[in-house]
Amino acid sequence: MARHLPKGGKTDSHYRRLQRFFAEARIDYDQLALMIYRLFGLGKVTLTIDRTNWKWGKSNLNIFMLGVVYKGIAIPLYWQMLDKRGNTNHLERCELIERFIKQFGKDNLEMIVADREFVGEKWFNWLTNNHIPFAIRIKKNSKVKNHHGKLVQIKELLRHVSHQETYRHGRILTVDGCLVRVFAKRDKDYGLVIVATNQLETVDAMTSYAKRWEIETLFACLKGRGFNLEDTHLTHLDRVSKLVAVNALAFCWAYHVGIYKDKDKPLKRKLKSNARPQASLFVLGLDVLIEGLRLVFFNNDKTVLRQLVSFLTPKPMKIGWG
Repeated sequence: MARHLPKGGKTDSHYRRLQRFFAEARIDYDQLALMIYRLFGLGKVTLTIDRTNWKWGKSNLNIFMLGVVYKGIAIPLYWQMLDKRGNTNHLERCELIERFIKQFGKDNLEMIVADREFVGEKWFNWLTNNHIPFAIRIKKNSKVKNHHGKLVQIKELLRHVSHQETYRHGRILTVDGCLVRVFAKRDKDYGLVIVATNQLETVDAMTSYAKRWEIETLFACLKGRGFNLEDTHLTHLDRVSKLVAVNALAFCWAYHVGIYKDKDKPLKRKLKSNARPQASLFVLGLDVLIEGLRLVFFNNDKTVLRQLVSFLTPKPMKIGWG
């Protein structure tokens, strides 16, 4: 970041200014979440949760993120810095969901989708008791009762599941102390994917669960393409959280630019088989954003500045460059 600030000072002095910002700045995370929510015109949403973690020196940096499912890529809203290695507990999960509910209301929460590390009796029952629908992948060794009433691993009930189908189990089962409907399918490596939902009458929780991948696409954007979140030398959790806030806002800014730029001049996507077109919109927007910022910093172009700032609002101006 210090290298890309405007001329007029040495990189070292820019670096010290950034250090002071992350040490002293106060960020209202609720207001930031509200700004992002309004930027994309969000209403009732599906939330996806996940962690990303890495080690810097002796410090473990562990970010627990809540994002909104949005057209193939998650939009970051809230996160929590975990002062530990490994998975979250149910209290940490509940706290993050409650932050969303306090700000936007339970009526705007359609469903929670998550991977198999986010399981457990207290967590499942908290969601169910609070009437929050979920579609969460469960472990294949989760214990359930078969039709004889014998306790078995759930994979024993799903041996017949094939590549060609998403299977809806006929009985309502108890998993981690919660009544759920179970769906299963085989992935490309013939591994068993099992999803549990507390929406007992639903006919397809697997499609809902598949949207969980959107947060992985978000993490890939935050960790690469110049953001390089894992390269930070910051280790103080409060300062890392501020850095995540800056990255989250920059991501949303760039993605918003990419959406509108693609409407103006559709992107010709030449993607690899495992690529995501939404990530290419982010890259497109980031390139246009960087070009615009250079015009502002080095040419003092106030028209471009107004256009750039407008992309932090729901109804931006037309792009005059790029």
